[in-house]
Amino acid sequence: MKVVIVTSSISCLPHDRVRRYGIKVVPVPFMLNGHSYLDGVDISATEVYEQLAYEYPFRTSAPSPGDYLKAYQEVLKEHNAILCLTVPSKISMMYDSACSAAKQMASDAIIRVLDTGTAAGGQALIDMAAAEAASSGAALEEITQLIANLKDKVRLYGLIVASRYLARTGRVPSPLPSAASALSIKPVFTISQGKIKLVGLVRTEKSGVDRMLSLMHADVAENPVRVIVQHANAPQQAENLRQRVEAEFNCIELRVTEFSPIIGFATGPGCLALAFCAED
Repeated sequence: MKVVIVTSSISCLPHDRVRRYGIKVVPVPFMLNGHSYLDGVDISATEVYEQLAYEYPFRTSAPSPGDYLKAYQEVLKEHNAILCLTVPSKISMMYDSACSAAKQMASDAIIRVLDTGTAAGGQALIDMAAAEAASSGAALEEITQLIANLKDKVRLYGLIVASRYLARTGRVPSPLPSAASALSIKPVFTISQGKIKLVGLVRTEKSGVDRMLSLMHADVAENPVRVIVQHANAPQQAENLRQRVEAEFNCIELRVTEFSPIIGFATGPGCLALAFCAED
């Protein structure tokens, strides 16, 4: 039984992995300055960032049950089973949409929806591991157990450089963005157990990068590690971070990708993140 991984564009998966493993990516819709787009379909993250569009009216929503239903139907034309992976149900409606769509399928359709507990590069690491296992012939239960194990290992740390943009998400108490901006404080955060958590406040971008790397050292030690460095319109800073990671850790895989605009608009320009998973 061939299992196909369904995920969303918010994972920012490398295109080569999507093609290699046949991952089905559901694009996240958003409105920018009165125009509708599908993330990664109508416009790329680079194009959005090049427009310097942070000040424009922006609104996003989770893919609808209908979007997931269409994806499921397309996959099941050629394959037997689906494992749909989503961002945390506590921060998005994607999980609910994916579950609703699964209930609308025929009773014999094999579809399982899992909340990964993480997002962006953290979810990308889980997506790719699941897809690799599926391509090797792993059964649905085996992949499900793999993901359960990975959820305890995958880490995601991020640095917010432009704090004033955080209030737009509605998920951060409004006094924090305004106070952080006024005091030139940069939050360092993590996504853990489906929740966004503050793990530090720093004065400079360098201090924030040092803090993320310190946390990574504590989590990884000397173990081999897979890493994704992500950024929101900050390619040089991301490359500098990549070089430090490469020099300080035993990387068996190290990639740099952009954030989806969905995340970039929430975090603001200059945001950096480290997603990683240590091997045993």
